[in-house]
Amino acid sequence: MKEITINDGIVLHFIDTNRFKTNYIVVNIITKLDRETITKNALVPLVLRRGSEKYPSMKEISVKLEEMYGASFDATTDKIGDKALIQFVMDGISNEYTLDDSDIIKEMVKLLDNIILHPLLEDGAFKAEYVEKEKGTLKEIIESRINDKAEYSSSRAVEEMYQDKPYGLYKFGYVEDLTSITPEELYKYYKEMLKEAQIQIYLSGNANIDEVAGILKEDFATIDRECKEAKNDKLCSDKLGEYREVKESQNVTQGKIVLGYLLDSQDLEKDFYSMIVYNTILGGSASAKLFNNVREKKSLAYTIHSQYLKHKGAMFVYAGIENENFDIAKESILKEIDDMKVGNISATELSDAKVNLTTKLNSFKDSQSAMIGWCIGQKLLSSNEDIEKAIENINAIKLEDILNVANRLEHKITYFLTA
Repeated sequence: MKEITINDGIVLHFIDTNRFKTNYIVVNIITKLDRETITKNALVPLVLRRGSEKYPSMKEISVKLEEMYGASFDATTDKIGDKALIQFVMDGISNEYTLDDSDIIKEMVKLLDNIILHPLLEDGAFKAEYVEKEKGTLKEIIESRINDKAEYSSSRAVEEMYQDKPYGLYKFGYVEDLTSITPEELYKYYKEMLKEAQIQIYLSGNANIDEVAGILKEDFATIDRECKEAKNDKLCSDKLGEYREVKESQNVTQGKIVLGYLLDSQDLEKDFYSMIVYNTILGGSASAKLFNNVREKKSLAYTIHSQYLKHKGAMFVYAGIENENFDIAKESILKEIDDMKVGNISATELSDAKVNLTTKLNSFKDSQSAMIGWCIGQKLLSSNEDIEKAIENINAIKLEDILNVANRLEHKITYFLTA
């Protein structure tokens, strides 16, 4: 992957490939994750995608995208570890597949530049009409979280486990913040972000990277920069409180149980491969212990799986259960986790997990979005390892490596959404 510095804390990463007929661009504005700005972070991309200086409405942006052979564009917000991301994504056909020699990649970059760096303004602030409408949109997004019970219980478990920590914040923010956000305040915040935030640009496809960098420099290199978010420190686990159980009641027919664990680690990059193999054996695949033993053999869960969050050193087990089966389902999950601490892992389970992860990683090569997602995650983990090196590291994991992390996992939260 080739890297070109555009400005202070602004880097273009190029994945050169001719496997696809499209070019895929992601612009990540990476800033701090905190309570004071989380709602603004969610509101900014909604306002920006409404219109820019050159294309002042969603309709005009859509017309431009259609002219570019039906290119697609989206803007949203997310969080990775203790970083907040404002993300812009554009996907368009490669130049070689156009019928009229159109320079689509150039048009894509220029359109992104215009949306990000030249937003539609009114009296020196974001257009008031757009801000008010998108505040309503964001309010609906936040309030609709409760409708998806699986997603709701997952995010609530994170909130409870990371109380008073940045990662416990809901990525779309809070309704009570919206009233006080003005167009002037939001634009001032966005200008500060463009000055201080880390900006990582990823391009996957078949393009002239030097030409793309030249176009980006025309605008991005002119920003008065004082980057404060460029350094990615070595990641270690948070210090959290004692184990807690949280029960929440709603009108649900199926209970949701989430168990949260924290890996005691001073170097999450070092423990990464041991943990993803561990997680795959426990609940990260269709042949995992939780699926086979808790769901299939004991019929205690409709759905069950586990997930490892590499940037936080946290593992969560999710299960949909009958409300009355809370105690027995919890104990059955804990038994599987305890069994792994004492080495109850067969050679077949270890081998299957490695094959599963290898297949998954190789599949990333068939998706530009997945490949860029991998690169973004590795960059924030302060690692530049490619897929081949990752597979090599996975295959080098031994039983003792898994036992090492298994016995450093601390149970921190049990969340139960019940009737």
